[in-house]
Amino acid sequence: MNWSADTDKRAQGPSTEEPTATCELDDNVEWLRKTDVFSSIPLERLRVYALMCNRRRFRRGEFIFRQGQPDDKGYILLSGKVQMVREYENHSVIVHDLEPGAFFGGLALLADIRRLFGARAAADVEVLYIERETFRKILRQFPELTERILDVMIKRIVSMEQKILERHLHECVLV
Repeated sequence: MNWSADTDKRAQGPSTEEPTATCELDDNVEWLRKTDVFSSIPLERLRVYALMCNRRRFRRGEFIFRQGQPDDKGYILLSGKVQMVREYENHSVIVHDLEPGAFFGGLALLADIRRLFGARAAADVEVLYIERETFRKILRQFPELTERILDVMIKRIVSMEQKILERHLHECVLV
């Protein structure tokens, strides 16, 4: 909780809103503003997105989602560390480490797909998430976000694929 912001609100007089809810809403707006996918969206529209988001905590070692399973959420990591994991028959590979502020799982907002990677909490984490149906309703109102999300998601997938290929380069031999 941001105590100085809470103090400033009290100095402005009593509020009819619940202080915790207002603080969390403001925090959600700030997280969205710091996230590359949402950073160019006007503030009044970000508030709509922030209202539609929820928070959830995961303990170290828990999966936020598993590779191959369906999911309908996109996530922003608020605290902790998340590892993107690609699972194979005999082993798993950590393809990316995510730090607070990272947006991940966004493809599930756009299509009903199975996860390409798993997302595992490497420490206790808190995430902000939005569900596909809610996100689609918002996109219909603000379609300019679609291109930005596609751009970010495609770049991330290419980056993860490059990391996987680099790790397995020694296994590929052309004859």
